[in-house]
Amino acid sequence: GHSLGEYTSLVVAGVLNLEDGIKLVRERGKLMEEASLHMAGGMAAILGLDEVTLEEICQETGVKIANNNCDLQVVISGNRLSLARAMDLAAARGARKTIPLAVSGAFHTSLMEPAREGLAKIISDIHFEDPSTPIVANASGLPVASAQEIKEELLTQLCSCVQWKRCVQCMTEAGVTQFVEFGPGRVLSGLVKRIN
Repeated sequence: GHSLGEYTSLVVAGVLNLEDGIKLVRERGKLMEEASLHMAGGMAAILGLDEVTLEEICQETGVKIANNNCDLQVVISGNRLSLARAMDLAAARGARKTIPLAVSGAFHTSLMEPAREGLAKIISDIHFEDPSTPIVANASGLPVASAQEIKEELLTQLCSCVQWKRCVQCMTEAGVTQFVEFGPGRVLSGLVKRIN
């Protein structure tokens, strides 16, 4: 799963029961909303720009890469002023499209740090099992095999880039040939096809 979908994967893999999964997602959402109130932030999809150029823009503006979805489709995140500047620079440097996302905060950046402490407390009160099915961590794009690793991953993922491209590459290299998308759209299915 991608970001929130990682929690769905944890329930499917038996790491969390459904009730705890729902509780964790609800509390995560509340904490992220509270963190967003402290610093007005946002996110934008940048299409058609290579990662090196985008990294340079991030360095210049102070925004961060929040989702590395696939080649030439990356989401950046940061405070609103920096984000607007980064979008302008991306357009000037050849981005095919810059799309502001309808979100309430700068997710997957250090601006979510205030939510991390609260999430750590909630996680410590919930029972986690080792996964019955391999889980690939969003923050690293690598497999995690224990309950403790997963707890750390959830805290890391809150303030770090979702490495979706790496996740899909890890799974296909491990022999995965079928991907099933649950949800209201086909965004992730489209990304998987573009990655592999």
